[in-house]
Amino acid sequence: MEKWIGNHPTLSQKSLKVKYRQILQVDRWAVLGENERVLKVIEAELNKRGGKEIDGIVALTDTRIMFISRSENSSYNYSSITNIRIAEDGKDKHEWKLSFSAGGRLIVVDDISKNDDTDEFFFILNQKVQNPNRRIETTVTHDFSYFLHAGRLEEFRKQNVVITPFLLKRDNQGSNANGLRLLKEKHPNALFIVQGNFKKDKAEGDYIVVDDLVYIYKYDNNERFAELLYTWAIGAFNGVTVDYFALKTVVAIEGGELTFNSNGKEFADLLAEKGAFFTIQKRKWHQKILGFRSGKLWKKSVASVSYLLILFIGMAMIFGDEDPENKKIPSQEVAEANTEIKDDQSDNLAAEQKAKDEEAARLAAEKKEKEQEAARIAAEQKAKEEAAEEKAKEEEAARLAEQKAQEEAEAKAAAANVYYKNCDAVKAAGAAPIRTGDLGYSRKLDRDGDGIACEG
Repeated sequence: MEKWIGNHPTLSQKSLKVKYRQILQVDRWAVLGENERVLKVIEAELNKRGGKEIDGIVALTDTRIMFISRSENSSYNYSSITNIRIAEDGKDKHEWKLSFSAGGRLIVVDDISKNDDTDEFFFILNQKVQNPNRRIETTVTHDFSYFLHAGRLEEFRKQNVVITPFLLKRDNQGSNANGLRLLKEKHPNALFIVQGNFKKDKAEGDYIVVDDLVYIYKYDNNERFAELLYTWAIGAFNGVTVDYFALKTVVAIEGGELTFNSNGKEFADLLAEKGAFFTIQKRKWHQKILGFRSGKLWKKSVASVSYLLILFIGMAMIFGDEDPENKKIPSQEVAEANTEIKDDQSDNLAAEQKAKDEEAARLAAEKKEKEQEAARIAAEQKAKEEAAEEKAKEEEAARLAEQKAQEEAEAKAAAANVYYKNCDAVKAAGAAPIRTGDLGYSRKLDRDGDGIACEG
């Protein structure tokens, strides 16, 4: 099914796949050529003469436009298409209507939803009608496992391949994801790729790649390009100091600091595995307290004030002054108060349980309703498919009957046209003798009238 909607389809394309699964089975319908590529598929309605409308899909391939439905298929080469017109559907302002001329016929399809997939469809159609041989990369043909980075875009440009605007938009998954995808292509066997930087006078880079070497890259999402800034061999980390923080790991190497935003422990394990010797930064007990790790005075001051404030609030809650009158609560009042508390708790628990039961019943009812609706839709869909198949069978039977009748009529007509001038002609044709009812028999040839002509 990827051949029709690609490996990263939109929700509307997934819905189309579910709705038209049967007619998209290539092996069953054999609507595509052996090397024919699908560029885009959308749902539409074909308008036929006499006001008949047929639901189906409109597909653009690298050679033609096709309309495919459960009852019929039709296609037109791009070179035959003229007078393309795209207008808002008069029946629904949220839908498009497409019309064009092909082979002397006016083709009209409507009920085309307004969305990004449709915009891409119209873009491809215009490009292919302008130049049927033009190569186009779309959201269907592109493998989203690979990022459209600057190098790949340059390759497409040199090959005169047009990339649809929607593909560029959909391929952009954000700066972090794009950078990771690009570097995974550059380093397919990397142990890990994480966000981080190298700091000399200032922090530089966006990603650290740990492969056969250790690399620092700076990624520019606008240019879709990763610049290599630094490279180290594993041996360069002999004698380094590894400092673990709550949210990062800092490796102090000659000339600066390498900061891992994650996977710092894995990097230290790798160094140990490779036989590198390094030191893990040890801290005094007070340096393990949040706010005291860096050793900066202002951070210690803020942390100290915060901890003291928390301490004073806690002590006030525990040892705060209490009204002496409140301390002398009679035991009977205490018992009554406890009873009231227990009653309130029981009431609350009962109310909560009732609410839970009501919510469970509501959810069960909703689930049952959804299941019934799904079953109804499935039954309707099945009935429609069976009706369509039955109609197709009837049409095929009618066609075969009409063909048989036509063949019989042609045979009779052919028989009426067989004529022999005399018995010499019969014998020359190798048909002698001929009897009553045989092709070419006539009383003129049957001189003795016994029903057998040219028997001598």
